[in-house]
Amino acid sequence: MTFNFLALPPEIRLHVYPHLFNPSKYRSSYRRITRLTEEAEEEAKSHCSDDAQRRTIPDVSLPRIYLDRSTPPILLVNRQITSEALPVLYGTTLTVSSTPTTYLAMWQMDLAEFICETLLQRMQFVVLKLTFPEKYFVFELLEIWGVRNELRRLVLLVPVERPYYDTMKAQWDLVERRLRTFADNQGFAFEMQFERPKTGCTQD
Repeated sequence: MTFNFLALPPEIRLHVYPHLFNPSKYRSSYRRITRLTEEAEEEAKSHCSDDAQRRTIPDVSLPRIYLDRSTPPILLVNRQITSEALPVLYGTTLTVSSTPTTYLAMWQMDLAEFICETLLQRMQFVVLKLTFPEKYFVFELLEIWGVRNELRRLVLLVPVERPYYDTMKAQWDLVERRLRTFADNQGFAFEMQFERPKTGCTQD
């Protein structure tokens, strides 16, 4: 028996949509990239005859890693559902964290390889989670948002104890200043929050 989703009252459908979206799910691909990178390096090393060759494997000889982005299935059903669901998606909170590096000259991958620019530009609430002051990653985001954004609130989430903070303070200040200035110019709220390390629970 086929269930007619559109037969539900609109207010019920609007309560369902948030449970179908997880815009931050793309970050699970980060682990896949790391795993594929390690596997490609190990495969290349297995064909080397000595340690000297293993240390000098050229990056260009290793395969380029690509990912397939996917669209939530609910958005592919029909136009009416898409028109109802997209505003719900854009109103959820997106967590953005810096992309993984690859062996290709150790550059970070572009965020647009994981999540489409249109979605980034339409999201209203974003948490930017950084462990290090990766300014070029932040500048990439600002370039995308500079073309278009519908941001209402942006949170910069950083660790309470930031690694090498004393030597990186100037870079952290630059990142915060750029984000705050952009928010002021664009007219949306910005704040910096500190993420406390998770502690394990002990049992008696």
